[in-house]
Amino acid sequence: MAARGTSASLDVTQGVIWRQLVSLFVPVLAGAVFQELYTLANTFIVGRYASLEALGAIQATATLTDLTISLTMGMGMGCSVIVSQYFGAGDDRRLRQAVHTAVALALALGVAAAVVGVMGAGPLLRLIGTPQELLAESLDFSYVYFGSAFLPVLLNMGAALQRAVGDTRTPARIIALTCLINVGLDVALVAKLGMGARGAALATAGSYLVGTVLTYASLMRAKGAWRLHPGQVRINASIARDMLACALPLAAQNAVFPLSNMVVQSTVNSFGSETVIAWGLCSRIGSVAWLVSDAFAMAATTFSAQNFGAAQYARMRRGMHVSLGMAALGMGLTEALICLFAPDLARLFATDATVIDLTAWLVLLTVPFYVIFCFMDVIAGTIRGTGESLRPMAIIVLGTCVLRIAWMLLAVPCYHSIITVVVSYPLTWTITTMMFIVYYRHGRWLTRSLRTARHRRKDV
Repeated sequence: MAARGTSASLDVTQGVIWRQLVSLFVPVLAGAVFQELYTLANTFIVGRYASLEALGAIQATATLTDLTISLTMGMGMGCSVIVSQYFGAGDDRRLRQAVHTAVALALALGVAAAVVGVMGAGPLLRLIGTPQELLAESLDFSYVYFGSAFLPVLLNMGAALQRAVGDTRTPARIIALTCLINVGLDVALVAKLGMGARGAALATAGSYLVGTVLTYASLMRAKGAWRLHPGQVRINASIARDMLACALPLAAQNAVFPLSNMVVQSTVNSFGSETVIAWGLCSRIGSVAWLVSDAFAMAATTFSAQNFGAAQYARMRRGMHVSLGMAALGMGLTEALICLFAPDLARLFATDATVIDLTAWLVLLTVPFYVIFCFMDVIAGTIRGTGESLRPMAIIVLGTCVLRIAWMLLAVPCYHSIITVVVSYPLTWTITTMMFIVYYRHGRWLTRSLRTARHRRKDV
């Protein structure tokens, strides 16, 4: 029987639901906030101590870097679902095999991300119409960032494995420390040495390196069946198949979001450099709300996966309802604070008055609707925790990404305004959330997941 309820893990198959969700949510949110500070620190220091072109380069490359992080987090979350299910079921043997298989998959993905990223950055930046005055700094940032892309892949997988067994505090602490390192390196390389966007990328790579080393050192000292033994890192074919069946749709979904955002970015680029910068800053300021949403979704996924593994299906459903209530309260408060301080937040990252005003205006237009996305995220996370990720991926891709791209191609040319671009977000989120409600109530997702779990037990 797996060692459960140790100081570095949390068994959520029993106890008060809202308290356990808070125990999962708060450290995940704290870690996510510090991880986002990687980018915010780059943006702040580059905006203050480097050229406007260097600042624009970080915003112009955001869709590419977000694509890498989204892919790796999707793979990590998908693999961690299987780990959580084995932890909830108390199956030591398969839990141990799953952890080592996940690390082996991360190593392979990390190398692929670095190679593809370095080779594809230039063509993609030109494809989405990056303004010529921003291109040189954008390439400098991209080559360094993607050359070290294997580090965030390994870091996100390791953190996902820790969260899978309810250990949300360790990754949060590691991320907090590496964020401080990132800020220090930003000051040294950008503010002191004047290295611009390239210096910001080097600072991020250095902090990722420290975080990766600390994460895997922690896994190798874990007191439980999820302890990592480097000599045992290998792929178990049966478990890898289950992991990929869950992870690939989630990774594909996470990849489609940045790809659809590239289409949006290409449209935004047509409004000029000031709008490009303001749009990027609006996304960064609003990222706090995204972090709250992601933390609720991760907490819901871990809660669902452990209880599914323990055959606590009614408790799993109650957990989703509690998560939705918590999400409404948490997102409402977050959105109110962001909107209230929008102009002040914009001034943290820019000194140009036009950019500041435009950024604050965009924040007020977009951020109040993020709660809709959060509801969608929580429902999808609950379903995903049972191992059912293909159909949720299809719903999200169709309802959010495909419809948004269609809007960019059909509506924006007719009404060429940044407001037309903004409208696409609440519209597609609302449609997708409605689709998820229908699927949750009538989609028979739990029946399919139970059937898959029975087949998995026969195969292993």
